[in-house]
Amino acid sequence: MQSAAADKLRVAIVPGIAVNLDAARVDALSQELADALEAELDIEAFGGLEVRRQLPPDGIPPDCVATPTCVADVAQRVGAQQLLFVVMVDTGTGGAIQVDTTWMEPASGKSASRPAIDIATLSDARARFVASAPQLLPDAPVRPKPKLGGGPVGTMKPEVPRHFTTPARVTAVVSGVGFGLGIAMGLRARSKYNDCDASPNTCTESQRDSIRTTGLIADAGLAIGIGCAIATTVLFVTSGQEARMVVAPTTEGSGGTVTWLGRF
Repeated sequence: MQSAAADKLRVAIVPGIAVNLDAARVDALSQELADALEAELDIEAFGGLEVRRQLPPDGIPPDCVATPTCVADVAQRVGAQQLLFVVMVDTGTGGAIQVDTTWMEPASGKSASRPAIDIATLSDARARFVASAPQLLPDAPVRPKPKLGGGPVGTMKPEVPRHFTTPARVTAVVSGVGFGLGIAMGLRARSKYNDCDASPNTCTESQRDSIRTTGLIADAGLAIGIGCAIATTVLFVTSGQEARMVVAPTTEGSGGTVTWLGRF
């Protein structure tokens, strides 16, 4: 008779491209991700050295995700039904790491990119992976939570540290462009004004109009830069979330439904 584990979905965390991260850190994070998936979902997940030892000595090619034969070879080597190819980048911001994942099912040829996971520090990795588990494998069954005899069952929602979200990165880039445009056009307007001021008799009305237009563009660029800088700050400050406990009674019996929120 087969064991219960043999009937579970097997998912392997496959290390792909790593930027500014050595193999040891990649394996540690991959194993942390596998443990988090098993904690939240009713699957068998594995990663880290367990997976790396079964891959070719030189690793997998960078375009493996886009090559069906390579994907099938990896799945056969690690003995998994589904694969999560991970790309890890050390952003250089206080040790922050971004993890991008691509889900693959070799048997059906299906694949999908998953939302990026931003990790402020390595100590936050487990909590971030646990929170992202349902998004990484949305079709996987959720691991049943233990019931406490009809009393309230609590689920701790992990803290989300402040981080630069995609909208914050966009507003930061636009802010830089706005400031750059404003400064460049401001210098250009000043140069044109000085030329006219030095030779007022030869400065035409068209040149004066050009100075005014350039000045307006400079003001608009600086306004955009300032506005987007403020937006970036607001998005960063509001990106974090405190750890909280969500408590609700079990559905057994005829009691009503109650939800309690607490902050710690």
